Amino acid sequence: MKIKSHYHCLLSRKYAQVILDIAIENNTISYWQNVLECLVKLTNDNLIYKLITHPILCNQIIDIIINVCTNIFNLQSKLFLLLISKNKRFSILPSILFYFKYLKNKNLKSIVVNVISIKKLNIQQKNNLSNRILSILPDKTYKIRLNNIINYNIIGGIILRINNTVFDGSILNHLNQLKYFLKN
Repeated sequence: MKIKSHYHCLLSRKYAQVILDIAIENNTISYWQNVLECLVKLTNDNLIYKLITHPILCNQIIDIIINVCTNIFNLQSKLFLLLISKNKRFSILPSILFYFKYLKNKNLKSIVVNVISIKKLNIQQKNNLSNRILSILPDKTYKIRLNNIINYNIIGGIILRINNTVFDGSILNHLNQLKYFLKN
């Protein structure tokens, strides 16, 4: 199972890299991200997933999807969908999307930071936070993109999510740590 996972990660990353190369060459990065997001949403539906992975119906269903979405898909994205279908790779589409976003941000020297707070941050707070994050990075040429997510359950403070790293400075987290400390 671990070998298959590792293989799927490598495969997903290769697909994502090729798509990103095409997107950069044609200046269609946001288009390709939208296509991948659309395909992931489409394949998340159990019925559609069963139809497109069905050994007999899959080709007809893919043709229907391409015909229905003719305004969305260009020639390259149609060929990509046909390739994914031919190679039976629908299960790795979410992983392809993940790596595409990762590689896109890396290529554009952009870091997406999800900031979870109880209220919307103002421009000054966003600038201060971006400057602070930038100051701890070894490469100062990155562009910080903040997504402010409102969550009243954290009581106060903020939670930062940068890629797979979480910095939890919420009051709820501090209370939970205090509770754990007092129990032990």
